[in-house]
Amino acid sequence: MKLRTNVRRIRAGVFVSVIAGAAVMASVSLAWAEHDDGNLGGEHGFSNRNLKGYYGFNISYGVLVASGPNRPEVPALPFVSMERMFFDGEGGCMVSSIGNVNGQSTPSTSTSCTYSVNRDGTGTSEAVFPGTPIYDPIPIAFVITDGGNEFRTVATKFIVGTFTARRQ
Repeated sequence: MKLRTNVRRIRAGVFVSVIAGAAVMASVSLAWAEHDDGNLGGEHGFSNRNLKGYYGFNISYGVLVASGPNRPEVPALPFVSMERMFFDGEGGCMVSSIGNVNGQSTPSTSTSCTYSVNRDGTGTSEAVFPGTPIYDPIPIAFVITDGGNEFRTVATKFIVGTFTARRQ
């Protein structure tokens, strides 16, 4: 009987602690939202300005899956790449890369590139690379980490791969 009572008290204590922690996190989030003065990152939320500047990264292994209605003849191909991205702080970007697709060196530079950062530090970007196996814009999703000095991504279409970009 005493063991059951102690287990119930422990469970109740854990439940109350979880609820209290959630309430504190919610109030902190609301406080940040109420005091947003447009500053970069940190306590006041993120914006496109957080990524302003140059970043470098490499994709150590990825798979290009460009097949689909626009390119049914392209098979899945392994690739690696090293890239440099520039963000203008206002939603425009540029990507320069040198890739190795299925054993062939392929340099490319985006002809259009846009990005958008959400207040929580997540965001999306897409870029067009003419002369590559993918004609359509290549989209990625990302999260800003390390106080804006890096961001981590996952390709959301055409490519199976991830990378972490570091501020230069």
